[in-house]
Amino acid sequence: LFQRLFRQDLLVASMFRNFLLADRILRSLNCSPTSHPELPSTCHHPLWQAWDLAVEGCLNQLIDDGLLRKSSISAATEEK
Repeated sequence: LFQRLFRQDLLVASMFRNFLLADRILRSLNCSPTSHPELPSTCHHPLWQAWDLAVEGCLNQLIDDGLLRKSSISAATEEK
């Protein structure tokens, strides 16, 4: 059932991935997203460390290529 719902149906799979990312982002802002049926929170799962590392690598590459200023990242993280 999981394979059919969350892997074969591309729309549901995309919505599920987006919900997991939204859950992580919103919980860091003290918001609690909900779903029906209710899903357990994954915002503290160890795999997010790999995600953070990948995002940090992408941002550093953009800075190195001159496509992003480090000051714009610092300003965005200070607003939290």
